[in-house]
Amino acid sequence: MHHLARTSALLLAGALGVVSCREKPRPASGAQEVAPAPVRPGTFSMRDLALATALDAKLARLSLAGSDVEAAVVAALAKRQASAKELLPALDVARAEAEQAIGAIANAVDRSAAARLAGPAKEYADRLAAAASAPAEPLGAELARVREQLGAALGAYRQARASWRLDAPAPQGAERDFAEARRDMERAETGFMARTRVAPREEGHELDAAGERMTGQMAVERAKAAAGRLSSGLAPHAARYAAAQEKVLEAVNGIRGAADADKAKVARAYHAAKVEALAALADYFAALAAR
Repeated sequence: MHHLARTSALLLAGALGVVSCREKPRPASGAQEVAPAPVRPGTFSMRDLALATALDAKLARLSLAGSDVEAAVVAALAKRQASAKELLPALDVARAEAEQAIGAIANAVDRSAAARLAGPAKEYADRLAAAASAPAEPLGAELARVREQLGAALGAYRQARASWRLDAPAPQGAERDFAEARRDMERAETGFMARTRVAPREEGHELDAAGERMTGQMAVERAKAAAGRLSSGLAPHAARYAAAQEKVLEAVNGIRGAADADKAKVARAYHAAKVEALAALADYFAALAAR
């Protein structure tokens, strides 16, 4: 679990509770509180939501690339790997895509808030590049501070969006069914991540793992069924999201029973699946906006 908390700190700040104009996000675990950028509450169009979700996906990809570099640096220091520098091109691409996504935000107020992420993202990537280029000493508190700073900035950005209203008609039919199944999948995921407790039992408070697994899998099946009934412009993105989110749920449930030696691998699988889920959801929202 320690590895999950370390490598996914940025992801958890921005990936959970995706539609931020309807849910207030939790701050990243271990990250210091950052006051949100001053944003006047307003309305998001579906296009605004698509662009904001695309930014979430790109920042999640930056976090994934960063965690890969961190793991490679640790391996290099332990003399299990010669260098982590071969991973830097992927990190550079992820940072460039995140910067492009910030610039693509069309809503002027939201763009001003999103722009505050650019500095922390650059510092995070720069620190990782320096560590990968010359891994002379163990990764320490300074990199952790920079990582948590970016996670906190992302949490603050999402909090700034939380009071905005989505100016779009309520979904109907298959679109409504897909939206409800998507919310249930996200709740199952956040239930694990927040370590949701159930009512006291004879042995005390326990995590209802079986109940969460069943709830999540039922939501996955409902999402897949709804995706099959959507229009041709929406169905591929919805199906892609459902498949990716199924992998997300498999990973978070797998972490519980994984051996310590396997937890890093399972945590990365979660991270990669969440990147794909966010990207698919951004494309789904974009397709809705284009109608």
